[in-house]
Amino acid sequence: MYGQGTLNTGLTAERGPETDNAQHKGEQLAERRVLFMGLPRSGKTSILKVIFEGVLAYDTLSLMPTQQRTEYRLLTGVTVYDFPGIDDYSDTQYSVTNPEIYAGEHTSLVFVIDSQSDIQSSLTTLFTLMRVAQSVNPQLPINVFVNKVDGLSDELKQDIQQDIQQRVTKNMGYENLNVAFVHVFLTTIYDQSIREALSRVVQYLVPKHGSLETILNSFCSKSSLDKVFLFDVVTKMYLATDSSPTYSPQYIFACQTLDMMEEITFMCSGFMQTSDEDAVLQRINVELEGNDDLFIYQISPFLMLLCVGSPEIVRQTSLLEFNGSRVAKAIRQILPC
Repeated sequence: MYGQGTLNTGLTAERGPETDNAQHKGEQLAERRVLFMGLPRSGKTSILKVIFEGVLAYDTLSLMPTQQRTEYRLLTGVTVYDFPGIDDYSDTQYSVTNPEIYAGEHTSLVFVIDSQSDIQSSLTTLFTLMRVAQSVNPQLPINVFVNKVDGLSDELKQDIQQDIQQRVTKNMGYENLNVAFVHVFLTTIYDQSIREALSRVVQYLVPKHGSLETILNSFCSKSSLDKVFLFDVVTKMYLATDSSPTYSPQYIFACQTLDMMEEITFMCSGFMQTSDEDAVLQRINVELEGNDDLFIYQISPFLMLLCVGSPEIVRQTSLLEFNGSRVAKAIRQILPC
């Protein structure tokens, strides 16, 4: 099942939250930031606790409402802020009354909607936020997470997603707002959809995103790979990928493989060692659709390249090792490892 090299997941290094007790208004936020907002009980805090703190999905049912802004810092310098739920937009304690938090080319907004609650109330609040945000940043990415879709049929999920997309687009058209940067995702804390959605948000805020994409494109081309993800091992989010279309089954397969490797690494703790200086190849003969295999290159205890390719690539071990080491070295020059 295993090829050359070893794997060190580095999962003991947790990135917990930091709570901000200061007054929000006028504060300096991180340059590269994601703002998580929504009505109370929409599930935004549960999403972040599952991703960043490793809280089990079922344990989030007893969480208390968020009272203070909390921040989570990614390895890439991107900070994710969890804001208290919006009970009343006119409430001055809530920092959305300061439009400057939306300013900056490296800012992105995530608005979480409970798909099983009052969607109209959520949309009314979202429309207010969009007016304020685009008054200071017309190109602000607005990402709508239609959350808690577990238990809904695929048909109903798609209907809800399309309805929200149409209503948002229609409202923004009436108010002459820029709809080009609005994206709608279906999410639930009970599968990998929350990580995939947040990955799509964060990757565009990562420093030198274009350079990383170019590096991964070259790696795909020269190694005859189908898809490459640059993974943050702790959160299981991808920070960059090549420019080919990303399909959910590929991402889910990569996450499941990381989970498996985490368990194996834990069982073999004390026996596996790795060097932070060179990329390391893991060959795992697990079939995806089309009988693909997954290759894992370790860049550091916190960063990995997860590569999807055809079984024939297995015979190109020396080429993969050579290209992997060069790609790892280039990435280390861009991102802190």
